[in-house]
Amino acid sequence: MPKRLAPSGKALVIFHHRLPREFRTRCRVLRSRVPDARRERSAAPQSRDPGQHFEPIGAREDGIRNRLEILAFCLVMMGGIFVSRHAAPLEAAAAEVAQRPSKSNDASGTMQTVTQLLAQPRSPSRDDQLYLAAVALFKAIEASQAPVESRDTLARALHEVALGGHANAWVDYGRCLWNGWGVPRDRDAAIAAYKRAAELGSDYGAYLTAYNLYWTFRKYDDAYAYAQKALAGDDPDGAVRYLLGLMAYNGRGQPKDVARSLALHLEAAKRGNADAYFELFVYAMQGIGERNKAVFYLKQAGQRDQPRACANLGALYATGQLSGIEKNLSESIHWYKRAADLGIGRAAAALGVMATRGEGMAKDPDAAEAYFDRAEDLGFELDEYLRANGVTLRK
Repeated sequence: MPKRLAPSGKALVIFHHRLPREFRTRCRVLRSRVPDARRERSAAPQSRDPGQHFEPIGAREDGIRNRLEILAFCLVMMGGIFVSRHAAPLEAAAAEVAQRPSKSNDASGTMQTVTQLLAQPRSPSRDDQLYLAAVALFKAIEASQAPVESRDTLARALHEVALGGHANAWVDYGRCLWNGWGVPRDRDAAIAAYKRAAELGSDYGAYLTAYNLYWTFRKYDDAYAYAQKALAGDDPDGAVRYLLGLMAYNGRGQPKDVARSLALHLEAAKRGNADAYFELFVYAMQGIGERNKAVFYLKQAGQRDQPRACANLGALYATGQLSGIEKNLSESIHWYKRAADLGIGRAAAALGVMATRGEGMAKDPDAAEAYFDRAEDLGFELDEYLRANGVTLRK
């Protein structure tokens, strides 16, 4: 990448990453594998103030991608493939066992246990033990204590347990199929596995079916039907209601109904759903719902690390153009950094421009270059953005 002209200055400590590098890298890779379908976008406030280098974006659907893609497909990267807030008691027990050190703390012993259990006749007790052993094997693989080739055995174990009628094992085997872990990558087969989990009473299996039918397969009627099944659970994080709210707004799987969409997002927000809070902010700015709560909704979303909310807070603190948010460059930098840590490349680019110009921080070409590099690492198209902001590139 060409070097950029910028005044010299004292170097700054730039990033304060919340997540380990390995997780951020894996999630970027995973996002790059998911088709980047364009979403309907709504008109969140926009500013042309020279101090603002990020154009606030509201997305009816795109807001889900930065968090729920990770929820649905990338929990495995954090060692949480088998654990979710929708999980049944067996999964919670598995997580507890997996977090305890084994007697020998030996990954080869875990692999041997899985192999021995696979050789035993099927029984409910054997299947429960095999599921727990598969969790431990997964943990060992992720900790590099067992070779990645062990995923073959992992997938086989999960499939064996699933065939015994375990809903959670069908969910986890579906994730293996979705990502090609130990089995050929087959997303149709993954959906079939999620459906089997739903048939066995897993509300989380129903949710994953709905989510992927909606985003990847665009089978909206089927997605709506499975989302309704997922409501049989208590929807503790509001993810199901948030997805249904998107469907209602866009008229997918059901007639367009903005009032119902608003109600569903409000219910999801009561459950702490960050994406729902961000949608409520966008709605409020468009005059849907309570306009005087727009800033409250945005801050609630940002405090829950909703990526676009953090980026919008960075932009709005840079300008002070929205009532209830006074111009404060220190706050702007704080929220831009948070958004960059959450994968928003444009936020990293905005920080680079601010470091180049000395806005809210000392002028620092090295810091600016690091921010620009980070923006590109996150997949942001940088050159046009820099030209629009008057940043000259060094040949």
